[in-house]
Amino acid sequence: MQTRQVMEKNLVTVPFHASIQEAAAKMKQYNIGSIIIVEDGAKLKGMVTDRDIALKVTAENKDPRSTCVCDIMSTDVITAEADSDIDSAVRIMNRAKVMRLPITENGKLVGIVSLADLASAMKTQFDQFMTLEEAALKGL
Repeated sequence: MQTRQVMEKNLVTVPFHASIQEAAAKMKQYNIGSIIIVEDGAKLKGMVTDRDIALKVTAENKDPRSTCVCDIMSTDVITAEADSDIDSAVRIMNRAKVMRLPITENGKLVGIVSLADLASAMKTQFDQFMTLEEAALKGL
Protein backbone atom coordinates (compact mmCIF):
# COMPACT_ATOMS: atom_id res chain seq x y z
CA MET A 1 0.00 0.00 0.00
CA GLN A 2 1.32 3.44 -0.92
CA THR A 3 1.35 6.48 1.34
CA ARG A 4 -0.90 8.29 -1.15
CA GLN A 5 -3.65 5.82 -0.23
CA VAL A 6 -3.63 6.77 3.46
CA MET A 7 -2.39 10.38 3.49
CA GLU A 8 -4.56 13.32 4.42
CA LYS A 9 -4.87 15.46 1.31
CA ASN A 10 -6.65 18.44 2.87
CA LEU A 11 -3.62 20.18 4.32
CA VAL A 12 -3.88 22.79 7.04
CA THR A 13 -1.12 25.35 6.57
CA VAL A 14 -0.10 28.83 7.63
CA PRO A 15 2.24 31.20 5.84
CA PHE A 16 5.87 31.59 6.86
CA HIS A 17 5.28 34.91 8.66
CA ALA A 18 2.06 33.93 10.50
CA SER A 19 1.87 34.48 14.23
CA ILE A 20 1.85 31.65 16.76
CA GLN A 21 -1.66 32.76 17.75
CA GLU A 22 -2.84 32.31 14.15
CA ALA A 23 -1.22 28.86 13.93
CA ALA A 24 -2.64 27.77 17.30
CA ALA A 25 -6.12 28.96 16.32
CA LYS A 26 -6.00 26.86 13.15
CA MET A 27 -4.72 23.86 15.09
CA LYS A 28 -7.66 24.22 17.47
CA GLN A 29 -10.15 24.74 14.63
CA TYR A 30 -9.03 21.57 12.83
CA ASN A 31 -8.22 19.58 16.01
CA ILE A 32 -4.65 18.84 14.90
CA GLY A 33 -1.37 18.67 16.81
CA SER A 34 0.89 20.21 14.18
CA ILE A 35 0.68 22.66 11.35
CA ILE A 36 2.65 22.95 8.14
CA ILE A 37 4.43 26.23 7.43
CA VAL A 38 4.51 27.22 3.76
CA GLU A 39 5.95 29.97 1.62
CA ASP A 40 4.57 31.11 -1.72
CA GLY A 41 1.39 29.16 -1.10
CA ALA A 42 2.74 25.61 -1.23
CA LYS A 43 6.49 25.42 -0.66
CA LEU A 44 7.17 23.49 2.55
CA LYS A 45 9.27 25.60 4.91
CA GLY A 46 8.74 23.89 8.26
CA MET A 47 6.37 22.53 10.88
CA VAL A 48 5.16 23.68 14.27
CA THR A 49 3.70 21.29 16.82
CA ASP A 50 1.60 21.93 19.91
CA ARG A 51 4.69 20.88 21.90
CA ASP A 52 6.75 23.58 20.13
CA ILE A 53 4.18 26.17 21.16
CA ALA A 54 4.12 24.96 24.77
CA LEU A 55 7.90 24.82 25.19
CA LYS A 56 9.15 27.61 22.94
CA VAL A 57 6.41 30.18 23.43
CA THR A 58 4.31 29.59 26.55
CA ALA A 59 7.12 28.30 28.79
CA GLU A 60 9.37 31.17 27.69
CA ASN A 61 6.59 33.72 28.28
CA LYS A 62 6.62 34.96 24.67
CA ASP A 63 3.62 36.74 23.22
CA PRO A 64 1.86 34.39 20.76
CA ARG A 65 0.41 37.36 18.87
CA SER A 66 3.83 38.83 18.08
CA THR A 67 5.93 35.65 17.87
CA CYS A 68 6.29 34.37 14.32
CA VAL A 69 5.99 30.68 13.44
CA CYS A 70 9.24 31.16 11.54
CA ASP A 71 10.96 31.76 14.89
CA ILE A 72 10.04 28.39 16.43
CA MET A 73 9.34 26.04 13.52
CA SER A 74 11.36 22.94 12.74
CA THR A 75 13.06 23.49 9.41
CA ASP A 76 14.68 20.09 8.97
CA VAL A 77 11.37 18.50 7.97
CA ILE A 78 11.71 14.97 6.66
CA THR A 79 9.30 13.95 3.91
CA ALA A 80 8.34 10.84 1.96
CA GLU A 81 7.20 10.43 -1.61
CA ALA A 82 3.53 9.73 -2.33
CA ASP A 83 4.38 6.52 -4.17
CA SER A 84 6.51 5.12 -1.32
CA ASP A 85 5.04 2.19 0.58
CA ILE A 86 3.68 2.60 4.09
CA ASP A 87 6.37 0.34 5.56
CA SER A 88 8.97 2.80 4.28
CA ALA A 89 7.03 5.71 5.81
CA VAL A 90 6.97 3.91 9.18
CA ARG A 91 10.73 3.36 9.03
CA ILE A 92 11.35 7.01 8.15
CA MET A 93 9.15 8.19 11.03
CA ASN A 94 10.77 5.78 13.47
CA ARG A 95 14.28 6.85 12.51
CA ALA A 96 13.40 10.55 12.70
CA LYS A 97 11.29 10.13 15.87
CA VAL A 98 8.34 12.03 14.37
CA MET A 99 4.61 11.36 14.52
CA ARG A 100 3.67 13.16 11.32
CA LEU A 101 5.24 12.93 7.89
CA PRO A 102 4.61 15.37 5.03
CA ILE A 103 4.18 13.64 1.69
CA THR A 104 5.54 15.06 -1.56
CA GLU A 105 5.20 14.25 -5.22
CA ASN A 106 7.72 15.63 -7.70
CA GLY A 107 8.92 18.02 -5.00
CA LYS A 108 5.43 19.40 -4.30
CA LEU A 109 3.65 18.99 -0.96
CA VAL A 110 0.56 16.83 -1.53
CA GLY A 111 -0.40 15.38 1.87
CA ILE A 112 0.57 14.28 5.36
CA VAL A 113 0.39 10.98 7.22
CA SER A 114 0.33 10.39 10.94
CA LEU A 115 1.30 7.34 12.96
CA ALA A 116 -2.43 6.74 13.51
CA ASP A 117 -3.05 6.74 9.73
CA LEU A 118 -0.28 4.21 9.19
CA ALA A 119 -1.30 2.01 12.11
CA SER A 120 -4.86 1.85 10.79
CA ALA A 121 -3.67 0.97 7.28
CA MET A 122 -1.33 -1.73 8.59
CA LYS A 123 -4.12 -3.21 10.72
CA THR A 124 -6.34 -3.35 7.64
CA GLN A 125 -3.57 -5.16 5.73
CA PHE A 126 -3.09 -7.61 8.61
CA ASP A 127 -6.83 -8.29 8.86
CA GLN A 128 -6.99 -8.98 5.11
CA PHE A 129 -4.06 -11.37 5.43
CA MET A 130 -5.70 -13.21 8.33
CA THR A 131 -8.95 -13.57 6.36
CA LEU A 132 -7.02 -15.13 3.48
CA GLU A 133 -5.12 -17.39 5.88
CA GLU A 134 -8.35 -18.59 7.52
CA ALA A 135 -9.89 -19.27 4.10
CA ALA A 136 -6.80 -21.25 3.06
CA LEU A 137 -6.90 -23.32 6.24
CA LYS A 138 -10.61 -24.11 5.76
CA GLY A 139 -9.83 -25.28 2.24
CA LEU A 140 -7.33 -27.90 3.50
